[in-house]
Formats: sequence, C-alpha cells, structure tokens
Amino acid sequence: MDSINKIDSEIYKMEQNLLNIIKEKVDLFDPEVIVASERLDSILDEYSHLIRLS
Repeated sequence: MDSINKIDSEIYKMEQNLLNIIKEKVDLFDPEVIVASERLDSILDEYSHLIRLS
C-alpha cells in the first residue's frame, strides 16, 4: 500500500505541474506540455498496474 500512496502523491504533483505548464504555455502542442503529459500518462499506467495487483 505504501507504493500506491507514494505514486498517488506523485500523480497529484505531476497533475499540478502539467496544469501550471498549460497555463504558462497556452498551446497544448508545446513540447513541454507534451512531455509533462506523457510523464503523467506513464505514472498513471504504473498506478493502474499496482492497483490491479492489489
């Protein structure tokens, strides 16, 4: 469960980071937005995998 809580916290931070980048860049196709979005997607996949194993 500790792993899930740690990833949950990381997801929240990454979501906030993505939202901040979007506000700053405005253009959703900006490379920085895309990279942040891909990182968030990756950790969400990891979270989903851990949930299924629990």
